[in-house]
Amino acid sequence: MRWLLILLSICFAVPVQAADRAAARAAISKGVKAYVDGDLKASLGAMFEAAEKDKGWHYPVILIANIRASMGDGLSTETQVRRAIDMGVPEADVAHLLGFAALLQGNPGDALALAAPDRVAPRFQGFAARVRARAHYDLDNFAAAGRDYDEALKTISHSSRLWADIGRFRFFVGNIAGAIEAASQSVRLGPRNVDALILTGDLVRSQYGLTAALPWFRRAVEVDPVNLTALRELAATLGDSGQTVEMLQVTRRILELSPGNANAFFMQAVMAARAKRYDLSRSILYRVGDRMDDVPAVRLLRAGLALQSGNAEQAITQLQELRKVQPSNLAIHRLLGAAMWRAGDTESTIAALEPIAARADADSYSLSVIGRAYEKQGNRAAAGRYLDRASQPVRGQAVPFSLSGDLLRLAKANAGPSDDADQAVPYINKLVLDGHNAQAIELATRLRDRNPGAPAAHLLLGDALMANDQPAEAAKSYRAAGGIRFTEPVAMRMIDALTESDQMSEALRTLDLFLRQNPRSVPGLLMAADHFMETGQWREAITILEGLRLRLGNRDGVVLSYLGWARFNTGETDQGLFMLGAAYGMAPSNPAFADSYGWALYKSGRNREGGVSLLSKAVSIAPKHPGLRYHLGSALAGMQRKPEARQHLALAAASKNFPERKAAEKLLAGL
Repeated sequence: MRWLLILLSICFAVPVQAADRAAARAAISKGVKAYVDGDLKASLGAMFEAAEKDKGWHYPVILIANIRASMGDGLSTETQVRRAIDMGVPEADVAHLLGFAALLQGNPGDALALAAPDRVAPRFQGFAARVRARAHYDLDNFAAAGRDYDEALKTISHSSRLWADIGRFRFFVGNIAGAIEAASQSVRLGPRNVDALILTGDLVRSQYGLTAALPWFRRAVEVDPVNLTALRELAATLGDSGQTVEMLQVTRRILELSPGNANAFFMQAVMAARAKRYDLSRSILYRVGDRMDDVPAVRLLRAGLALQSGNAEQAITQLQELRKVQPSNLAIHRLLGAAMWRAGDTESTIAALEPIAARADADSYSLSVIGRAYEKQGNRAAAGRYLDRASQPVRGQAVPFSLSGDLLRLAKANAGPSDDADQAVPYINKLVLDGHNAQAIELATRLRDRNPGAPAAHLLLGDALMANDQPAEAAKSYRAAGGIRFTEPVAMRMIDALTESDQMSEALRTLDLFLRQNPRSVPGLLMAADHFMETGQWREAITILEGLRLRLGNRDGVVLSYLGWARFNTGETDQGLFMLGAAYGMAPSNPAFADSYGWALYKSGRNREGGVSLLSKAVSIAPKHPGLRYHLGSALAGMQRKPEARQHLALAAASKNFPERKAAEKLLAGL
């Protein structure tokens, strides 16, 4: 706004030289008011009116150039600036705008040259520093970008647009806390600055979740109803939060404003795929054409649709190219592994899934597929390791940075610590892997202190504390990470740490907060369903689980097992047993599935011997689990097999943190 006021003060100080100067000034005043109100289109129209009223006056032309720059139109900005220079404006007074125009046209090198300090008038040095900072950012010279942003703040710290730029810069380099601070300042200085509102929405979405971000995007659309970026972010957030009807309305609005808009079609294709309307998704995606071939998410959707239609080779081609662009994207590895498996290429299946399988938090599907691939090759030892892990009911802790493949080898080879995160992170992870938890905590604390605005640094410290059996302290680190960026990995870690440190009410509050903001989170919903089942709120659990079953289909064993157990406990015995049996059939070596199905068979009286057999199998797979021992002991006691029952109940009663310890002790005493 300041540059507009500077130019305005100059133009009103110029002596009247034309009959229509007064009319031009009136139009300029109207344009300034529209600009302050955030209506750039109306402001531009008024400035064009001023230029038409007094064709020899260059100030309306400069104002038009500035507004075009605010709208992101680099070519029109340059055209108007060149016109002003031809009308006699010194180049030093508009060099900053020429630099910005070059930047908007994708020429950061030219922008640096045009906005160099020695080419710009003193009163526009702050704007020029902002241009240079953005150019350095585009050229990946982040240190220089940071210096130029600091330089810009010396003279235009009141600029909402500058603070929005700084917010995006800080977000990109990982200083999330600093980005949030900059975005808040941007909105305070420019409450109708659409770019600031969108940035704040982006940050709120990553910090608190989808639902919390929606008001910011809605506000941006309210200020500028034709802003395609604001509409796109609103539509994407609505879709991710499950509000598909409103998302469809917004995408249709985008297509009205921008017929054939590729982003709108892509979002509609994603929505159709989520609803399992794959033919419709393909039809809509066809309308995108090749306009978004450089967007990984589009290529991933194409590959998924190809795989769903049975065209594994086409999917493989897409995914192999995509893996070159995003080698650390686990979704690509998972889908590529599935495609290779369907194509019968076991070696490539293993290669694709190894980065996932090397992680403690590997999903059971990936572990099962890589296990079957090794089994098909005749490597039973490797197959057994992966299939055993796939059968476990609980996944391991995720790591904040992928420790697999080359990174895993680097961690093992690293000779010592460093303050450089690229070296420090794998070294700290290596210390945890080797059991040197105290040293890992010391170095993670140092890294956190050097990067207080980076949530991953807090996350890494929390993981080191959890490895050292300090869940209460770990929860504090996870909470600090969540205060900056409340993502699913942070929330799940925080809930686990709070539960482990006997802060159950706080764990539930955290889960409730996370699900309010991220209502489609599968891990969060499963955790909520588990809580409802533990507290006997079966109908609430069924509501959640049925919603998941509709989304994920009938091939998710955990959902089917949970749902079967919930229905069994509401008296729907036949349906409950059917679902429990189906889950067990999918993963017969999963001790949780065997236990649930066996216990239900025993309790129903339909097949007590078969139930005891399944309970025994569950204990043989996971002998240290007190809950499995308690179920088997209880069933054996009911079958009057007292010596065997005593053995299992005694082990269950000896477990200090087992919730049903007293029930086990009471039953044991009765034997």
